[in-house]
Amino acid sequence: MRLLKLQSSSARYKTRAMLSALAGGVLLSACASMPELPTREIKYAEEAITRAEEARVADYASMELRTAREKLVKARDLSTKAAMHKDRHAAVNALRLAEQAKSDAELATAKAQEAKAREANKEIKRSVDALDNVLQRQGGLQ
Repeated sequence: MRLLKLQSSSARYKTRAMLSALAGGVLLSACASMPELPTREIKYAEEAITRAEEARVADYASMELRTAREKLVKARDLSTKAAMHKDRHAAVNALRLAEQAKSDAELATAKAQEAKAREANKEIKRSVDALDNVLQRQGGLQ
């Protein structure tokens, strides 16, 4: 505290100016840095879509699967644009779309699994009902 009082006002001004310039430079370099390209997230989305296709999801959740594919194409395009033009905004949007594509593919898979489980449940119920009818006609167990 005493040191600051001993310094002249111009010395304090210069110190503050240098600190402000340094802080501004650090902030600018942090903001201007290019985020990583979402290659890993695009790969994960591709894998999720492949799993969905192998599970024959299109029979049950074609809209979600189509949306996942469309978002994946857009993510790839934006990632390419980000790489070519050092476009930070495109990189961030590519990441977001790749994550959404993966989520949409996983949602499609979950919906298909639910639909398959419902069908299996209905088939089991029909089988139980058929067995009940047979037992009733035969007069039950003896």
